[in-house]
Amino acid sequence: MFGFVRPYAADLSEEEKKRYRSVYCGLCRALNEKYGLAGRMGLNYDMTFLVLLLSSLYEPSEQSRETVCPPHPMKKHLEITTEYTAYAADMTVAMTYYKALDDWQDEKKASGKVYSDLLKRHYADVKKRWPQQCGCIEKCLDALHEVEKDENAQPETAADLSGQMLSSLFAVKPDFFQGQMARFGYFLGKFIYMMDAAVDYEKDRKKGSFNPLPGMELTPETAGELLRQPLGQAAEAFEGLPLVQDLHLMRNILYSGVWQTYNAKCAGRKEKQHGQ
Repeated sequence: MFGFVRPYAADLSEEEKKRYRSVYCGLCRALNEKYGLAGRMGLNYDMTFLVLLLSSLYEPSEQSRETVCPPHPMKKHLEITTEYTAYAADMTVAMTYYKALDDWQDEKKASGKVYSDLLKRHYADVKKRWPQQCGCIEKCLDALHEVEKDENAQPETAADLSGQMLSSLFAVKPDFFQGQMARFGYFLGKFIYMMDAAVDYEKDRKKGSFNPLPGMELTPETAGELLRQPLGQAAEAFEGLPLVQDLHLMRNILYSGVWQTYNAKCAGRKEKQHGQ
């Protein structure tokens, strides 16, 4: 479920591209410093967006530095962090741990077993700091696992569980904005789940894995409206927040970037069908 919430680079200025890379690199640094290589391996675009959003909403102080790192040892680059970078790093470990565990339990992937074992101790530390978020992740993913084994399950149920999970991650503070952030995370989570289903449609069909689209008599090409509904509701919640910093960058991600993988997948399927 990782990787859809990313920028559409063609519509960003060079300054915005640099800004995004700096926040992304800051999250990478935080993962490495807190959790080593195992944590850094979980780096993803979705949690970078979480840093951008929380930092824009709450306006904490920023720390920036120019540095080199193992992936880029020859050239210095800028890293930007806030207090929410550390939070996003913790949530990255939590989500990645359960993704690896799911890969092992569902598909018996040896890599999932190895990776989940590496992250298990780190996840225990994260859970101590964020029991509510981790409890919600555990509850929702356990329920989702059961739904995906049930041949009679309602497709909407799986998307709802994904929404509940993201809702808990985005509503980090019990304050005036909690409801709006929870609403945004909920609909974004629903969108991500259905987007993942559309992108993995062919793979799931070949493996016989659960995918909600066939039960709704949809294919990736005909699922556009289904995807636009939760994303539109997420966008409505997003626009209701008092955001200034990085607003254009975040809008770029929500209105264009999130469609890139889906558009490429549909274009590839269409090309393949025409070539037959």
